[in-house]
Amino acid sequence: MPGMAPEENWPKQRYFKGSRIALPGCVPLFKKVHVFRVKPDHELPDAIVDYCRQNNITSGVVLGIIGSLKNARLNYLVKLPGKYVPVDYSGPLEIVSAQGSVALKDDEIVLHIHIQLSSQEGCYGGHLAAATVFSTAEVVIGELDYQLQRYTDDYTGLNELMT
Repeated sequence: MPGMAPEENWPKQRYFKGSRIALPGCVPLFKKVHVFRVKPDHELPDAIVDYCRQNNITSGVVLGIIGSLKNARLNYLVKLPGKYVPVDYSGPLEIVSAQGSVALKDDEIVLHIHIQLSSQEGCYGGHLAAATVFSTAEVVIGELDYQLQRYTDDYTGLNELMT
């Protein structure tokens, strides 16, 4: 194509063994990227925690979730310390977007996922508390090579990320 540098002048991509991901010339962003499916009628948060346990993932970033749900419970923080109001939504619901983290608190895996859902009636977003998969949920987790930890913050009353 006119105006394009010859291919031999393009920057070389550096790929790493396994499923490590890196930007050109940079160190890997993740130890490993996990992509898996949660099947119909399974509880989404429970299935993610089960997958993490089976694959020894205790620290990671939930890069995305797409799929559909029969129902979902989203929590909304309304007051400190740690007062959530749960809201239940009936489906079918489409998972538009989701991201979050996988961390440890007192040797237990803690998920923290925010999710955006849509239906024919509207869109809903919040803290994922519960959800039943309708057709499928495709989950992508970037496993970290350092440990994320959570602790109960005295002020917020929430399981906050240690920094």
